[in-house]
Amino acid sequence: MKQLGSIFGSVFGRMDSDTAARKEIYREWDRQRRNAMSPTDLAEIDAIFSRAL
Repeated sequence: MKQLGSIFGSVFGRMDSDTAARKEIYREWDRQRRNAMSPTDLAEIDAIFSRAL
């Protein structure tokens, strides 16, 4: 099983902790944008998450 993981990792590349954290922020940003009720909410969500990056 470990060999399969190393093959998968070499083909698709490994993510460092910074890249993983950034991807998680983008996932949450998209989730919050889908839940926005108004354009004002959307603008506020974008402002909050853009500062986090």
